Amino acid sequence: MRLARLVRQLGREGKLPYFISSLPNIDYLTGFKGSYAYLVVDRKRSYFISDSRYEEYATSILPAGVEFCLQKNDFAGSIKAVLDRAGVKRLYLEEHALPLSTYHMLREGLGRIKLERGGDAVNTLRVVKDDEEIAILKEAAAITDRCMERLTEFIRPGLTEWDVANEIENFYRTNGCRKTSFTSIVASGAGASMPHYVTSLEKTIESGDAVLVDMGCHYRGYNSDLTRTVFVGSVDDRMREIYGIVREAQERAVAAVRPGITAGKLDSVARDIIRKRGYGDFFGHSLGHGVGLDVHELPAIRPKGTFKLKKNSVITVEPGIYLPGKGGVRIEDMVLVTASGNEVLSKFTKDIVVI
Repeated sequence: MRLARLVRQLGREGKLPYFISSLPNIDYLTGFKGSYAYLVVDRKRSYFISDSRYEEYATSILPAGVEFCLQKNDFAGSIKAVLDRAGVKRLYLEEHALPLSTYHMLREGLGRIKLERGGDAVNTLRVVKDDEEIAILKEAAAITDRCMERLTEFIRPGLTEWDVANEIENFYRTNGCRKTSFTSIVASGAGASMPHYVTSLEKTIESGDAVLVDMGCHYRGYNSDLTRTVFVGSVDDRMREIYGIVREAQERAVAAVRPGITAGKLDSVARDIIRKRGYGDFFGHSLGHGVGLDVHELPAIRPKGTFKLKKNSVITVEPGIYLPGKGGVRIEDMVLVTASGNEVLSKFTKDIVVI
């Protein structure tokens, strides 16, 4: 049980009771998928604090050992009542997602209870996926592959980037997904030179354009993430060159994924190839990130990163080359770290696709 694992870890570290405000982390531990809740984790019993909107729902899904506590007025007062009843003198705080305003309300509302830094134990636990999580992520990746296949039939000159983004949304919603993982990026022509381009409502896709599509689905609580760059009508020599370099860098980095490799070493596999081919200044972002309940979660695959990959973690590998005023190429897959290497979850072709 996830909550029991967390309690054992926090007990070893002397960080109980532990306050959690991150809704994805509360979902991970309890299955709660609402919009308002706090969780206090303690050795013998944990306390779930929410308001009357979620009382019936939460009490129906909370695991054994988690008590629902109804917030009637301010949340800090409700938490103080729980802690006073348990005789708590200090409270350890989850750090990664704690708003400053929440911290100040706790500091002002908990009286003599001392607030301590608690680190990010739940985010660290989430790095390693269980069998159910892996199965969901594989299906999310498969749905995303099918969406990309649909786009190769849909994209044509004369459509706007927004038309393509709407098709992505429609595909996911009609194929078992509640929403996209994030606002889809559809970047055509020169717009593909911006890694996090904002899809235009008006810009029309033209013959000769590269179209960079970065998108994912939110499926059964988990996320997918895929990027492909396709070409409309033709590919010019410069774009063909950088596509080949990005593909080589991406595939070499994927092949290097294994338990124990550091994030920095993995990043350097792709970055060194791009640098040696003369485009090092045109690849500025990190190589990838973990993906799961959040589309961006631990570990960060970045230069000099010291985090060592672990079996059953799922990451993205997404190098790119971006030429201002010209366009760009990014190729991204979701990759599962296995006992001896890796399994690529994204199956859509990395061959050059000309529509």
